[in-house]
Amino acid sequence: MKRTSCLLTIAGLACSLTLSTGCDDGSTEAGDESSGETDGDSDLVEVSGDLTEDTTWTADKEYVLSDFVFIKGATLTIEPGTTIRGLSGSALVIEKDAMIMAEGTADAPIVFTSNEDSPSRGDWGGLVLLGNAVTNIGTGQAEGFPVPPTYGGDDDSHDCGTLRYVRVEYAGYALSDGNELNGIGFFACGSGTEVSYVQSHMGLDDGIEMFGGTFDIDHIVVTGANDDSLDMDQGFRGTATHVFIHQDPAVGDNCFEISNQSSDFSAEPKTAPMFCNVTCVGSGASGEKSKGLTVKEGTYATWQATIVTNTANEATLLNDDATADEAAAGNIVIENNIFFGNGNPEHQSESMTIPQADWDTWIWDEARANLMSDPGLASAEWGAPDPTPSGDVSGNGTSCAEAGYIGAVDPSGDNWTAASWINYTP
Repeated sequence: MKRTSCLLTIAGLACSLTLSTGCDDGSTEAGDESSGETDGDSDLVEVSGDLTEDTTWTADKEYVLSDFVFIKGATLTIEPGTTIRGLSGSALVIEKDAMIMAEGTADAPIVFTSNEDSPSRGDWGGLVLLGNAVTNIGTGQAEGFPVPPTYGGDDDSHDCGTLRYVRVEYAGYALSDGNELNGIGFFACGSGTEVSYVQSHMGLDDGIEMFGGTFDIDHIVVTGANDDSLDMDQGFRGTATHVFIHQDPAVGDNCFEISNQSSDFSAEPKTAPMFCNVTCVGSGASGEKSKGLTVKEGTYATWQATIVTNTANEATLLNDDATADEAAAGNIVIENNIFFGNGNPEHQSESMTIPQADWDTWIWDEARANLMSDPGLASAEWGAPDPTPSGDVSGNGTSCAEAGYIGAVDPSGDNWTAASWINYTP
């Protein structure tokens, strides 16, 4: 840690010699906080281990996660304007019998970030919420942990808590190759969970991933994810509205990777998200892996009123025969969207059931009302985007967009993606 002032501690820890100097050898109970002064305006509170009592983190302190912090059988409430910093190897985990109530405001967001002076992807683990909703693998073990916690059950209304005006950045600590945490990982969170005005920024793995669950999200920003921006699998069944994705020109895979289950493509319940009023700006010509949306493993999915532009590779990828069968059965819906300025071929199939030429024909069937017109986004500049469209994005009205426009931002309204709670710094 780059600070030399005394850290307060919770979860039964005394002072941490690796993180601070000048501490006494007193300790506090889990969830309790002591008072003290530092060289800044806020106290620094080190958090480690398990929190088993209802706890409130306040904006007059900064919280430092020094390892995996598990909230168990309790509610963690975080006040607007609070900053939580993660050290290498740390993460905040909300267990199945716990909740997080992180309700910031547009002017005072709650920020989970790196503790480094010069932050970068993977500086710390990220935010993990575990729930009891149904998945199509039954009970699972969360990836990215040395001792994985479990998730999944039979309660599709389960409440993991609330995230509102929350930003998670520079997360995705890697335990080993291919075993990384995401910026935010939702594991079987049910419909009681509320997620609005949330950003995942500069994550080492996926920006946001859902493993099963049934909750909805809105006003979501994912910027600079090293892998997929939004990844959904294991039977996730929720709706995502007003979503802005911007890929780093240097890295990034799918804006959307939607899967069912790798070991059983027919597993129920099927992954079946719906996306409405979304804008995906890809990596541009320099993006080696950049793609728009990939559907695979026999998933269901719906995209309406979505803009996909500037991807280095395909805007849509139909990955396998099982998924092609679902498209033919009407369980994949891609209607009233704009695909413009993407790689060639813009629509790719790896299925024998619906081969390349047929998939392209499927996308451009007049009944689906997809468009190839320029949406005229104000800026696709990395670090300074403005997805407000200047072109015709009215579509034909046969979509989930009651507002009557395609894309994340109303061309005639306020640009919610320009708000100060969002960080676009590369």
